[in-house]
Amino acid sequence: MRFLFRFIPILLLCSSVWAVPDAVNRSLCQLDFEERRLGNNEPLPMHWNKVRDRLLPHYVNGYLTTDQARSGRYSFRFDLNGGGLVYRYESDQLTVQLGAHYRVETYVKTTALKYARARLSAFFTDQDHRPIAASLTHSPLYAASDENQPWKQLDVELSTTNENAAYLVIELALLQPEQYTPTTLGDRALFSQDIRGSAWFDDVKVSQVPKVGLKTNQPGNIFPASQALRIIARINDRFTDDLSGRLIVQDAQNQVVYQRSGVLDLSAATPSGPGEYELALTLPTLAPGWYRATMQISSRGESVGDHVIDFIRLADDRVAGHPDERFGVIATDLPFAGWDDLPQVLSILSVGRVKVGLWNQQGDVMQIDSKILDRLLEGLRERSILPTACLVELPPEITHQLTDPTWKGLLKAQTSQWQDQLSQLIARYAYNLAAWQLGADGSDLFVANPAMHQVYNMFYQQFSSLIDKPDLAMPWPAWYELEGGMPATVALSLPPSVLPSQIPLYMADMTQRHTAQPVVGSPIKGSPELSVSLQLLDEQRYGRELQIRDLAQRVIYALSADAHRIDIPLPFTIETQGGQVIRQPREMFLIVRTLTRMLSGATFKGRVPVADGVEAFLFDRAGVGILALWSQDNQRQTRPLRISPLTGALRLDLWGNVTPISFTAREQSDPDTVDLPIDAMPTFIVGVDANLAQMRASVSWDQPLLESSFKPHLRKIRFANPYRQAISGQLKLKAPPGWTLSPPTFQFSLNPGEVFQRDLTIELPYNSLGGEKIVKAEFQVQADRSIGFQVDVPLKLGLSDVGMQTLALRDGDDIIVQQIISNYGEKPIDYAAFTMYPGQARQERLVTNLAPGTTTIKRYRFDQAQFTAGATVRSGIKEIYGTRILNDEVPIQ
Repeated sequence: MRFLFRFIPILLLCSSVWAVPDAVNRSLCQLDFEERRLGNNEPLPMHWNKVRDRLLPHYVNGYLTTDQARSGRYSFRFDLNGGGLVYRYESDQLTVQLGAHYRVETYVKTTALKYARARLSAFFTDQDHRPIAASLTHSPLYAASDENQPWKQLDVELSTTNENAAYLVIELALLQPEQYTPTTLGDRALFSQDIRGSAWFDDVKVSQVPKVGLKTNQPGNIFPASQALRIIARINDRFTDDLSGRLIVQDAQNQVVYQRSGVLDLSAATPSGPGEYELALTLPTLAPGWYRATMQISSRGESVGDHVIDFIRLADDRVAGHPDERFGVIATDLPFAGWDDLPQVLSILSVGRVKVGLWNQQGDVMQIDSKILDRLLEGLRERSILPTACLVELPPEITHQLTDPTWKGLLKAQTSQWQDQLSQLIARYAYNLAAWQLGADGSDLFVANPAMHQVYNMFYQQFSSLIDKPDLAMPWPAWYELEGGMPATVALSLPPSVLPSQIPLYMADMTQRHTAQPVVGSPIKGSPELSVSLQLLDEQRYGRELQIRDLAQRVIYALSADAHRIDIPLPFTIETQGGQVIRQPREMFLIVRTLTRMLSGATFKGRVPVADGVEAFLFDRAGVGILALWSQDNQRQTRPLRISPLTGALRLDLWGNVTPISFTAREQSDPDTVDLPIDAMPTFIVGVDANLAQMRASVSWDQPLLESSFKPHLRKIRFANPYRQAISGQLKLKAPPGWTLSPPTFQFSLNPGEVFQRDLTIELPYNSLGGEKIVKAEFQVQADRSIGFQVDVPLKLGLSDVGMQTLALRDGDDIIVQQIISNYGEKPIDYAAFTMYPGQARQERLVTNLAPGTTTIKRYRFDQAQFTAGATVRSGIKEIYGTRILNDEVPIQ
């Protein structure tokens, strides 16, 4: 989209707003630490005092330094020697006004830190310099991952809503995990530390700024395709006449797609509170996707804050889909205050389940406000979404009563200290909550320690006393072996290190290898219910496209393995600002929505051959064939794909964009094949002939390995009838040049579900090269219509117990050939090895009595060979006392 640059009125000054003071200066304080010119020769900057605490060693200090600086020569350096370090700007230096909003910012640079983190904090004090605890505000924690990362901006904003606020206090800190990680373990908690490390702070700035917030009236900031894109700016300030604004909209690739700017001016704003106004900003039509809108506010050319909102524009107007219970999201990190519009957001995703944390560090939702849970369950029930109640952590109401405030501590505690609270929760919500879980997904807490199995058993027994056959899940990371009694439900967590193609193997191992183990609470042996939790690749490390591609492939592979429950992290960023939960959609929301929409209610039918190097998974939904496919390499190219699209077939990308499939003149003569651009990013073809695709996929040999020998080989060719009616027709096989198939043609007539299987013999010439060979199967089928199609049926020509690798190199005018011959069998072998090059005499070597499990190397040299570009060397081995032979041809490097 082209950029739009024009000045617009964003805000018009109302008569009720304070008039702007003469020569207004919003910058209250700027500390650049260039204090030597002011006569400060002390190691510390002026007005900064060290905070004393048991976790802040007295021997760890900060000082002015010139080894790093963002501006000027000096910065404020903090050095660690174990423990943490905090410096506070004197509380009487910054006076504040009631009703004003303040922004504090600084820049920080650190060494590579594993545990320690830099942080900026600010709070207000009263006239007697007593802190107002509710005003304490922290910036996000920060540490560089390597020494070359640039300066990082940290900032906080806070408002003087307390009438006692008189002064503003700033703190710069370099903290260890013990100082910034919340825990219910008290003195028993163990934390790692960075013994050595440094942080540099520079350019601390305090400004009186307008309080600005951005929001939308759409749940989750999700806009249907036909909905106007409208962002609402909320402004609260003592005066606004000096302000200018710039609105920038960027897409997922950080490309600017729209911007506008101008002097702030206020006529269309709507009062929304004392000194507060709202203004709707309408954006132009944008392509479907994820976007970030940033409003940059400045005063007389100086920035006074950036305000950000993320939103999504859908490719369609479907705001709710039919939920599929196989798909769920993990929302256990969502605070209780963020539950209200969760059901509406989940219905857009078409998911049928959600995990929410009823016990966590906040507490027990029943003890805090049970009405929050009642509203959530009612909203989920209205949309047919099943909740899973997760007891993520023991709530403080229980840990405060325990000597050992951990899950394991319950084993030694009195049951009255926790049982009543759990029983009340189960008894009240057992009807609405059919599924439960102990612990957080991905946690190894319950599997790493055998004592935690007893905790699970204890909770299971408590559930069993109130619920028949309770569905209580235990988190189980994929790299742990299952031992002992099985939990009723296994929440199998698959980390990014597990490749998508390996997911079916892990699922099969979970459900098959442990079927003989008894389920907890039952003498009956059998497989537990399986819930698969998919974790995302790190976007910062691997990039957004690889993260998206990986998740899509994981979901498809999991469904192909008949997963009944697939859980995905909630595709939102969640943070708390000023006591409010800010939840903004990630681009992954679009991806999850497309996956659930395409695969909701769909049944996996098999993998189908559509082209070399292309993965294709066939799903069927109410008779409509859906093909999920992607290339095995990263190159995007147009390929002829044998997918048999029906009239009106559509192609959808993972962002939900729809493209009709139209046939070229060549494709009209071959409707089984269509040319489509394809790469490693999965895409969906909706409207393929599912029956034909299944029939193509069923064509196979009984034994695809063909021994390289002179004698005839007996094989069976087979395929199935997937149609709901009988079919008949002809199959004609075309072998590679020089090969003989007998018979080459078959007539067939099959009832629904019947399998065709016939014998044939294969004979091959003496000089056939090893490797994959293609037999083309040409079908003419009479079903609901007359169909003609072709399938490539591969055979692998080689030896089952002997392997050979050949390497050919140039050495001046000579050619050197190396043969590596391995015996994989159970008895010694005798072969004659040979190589040939045009214009040179054939060379042979003997391989006699090569023992099982051993390898030999044979070398050859062709002197003064006439080398030409693209020349190849032919090599092989022939059985001395038999008919087996293996040929190979390799290029000269």
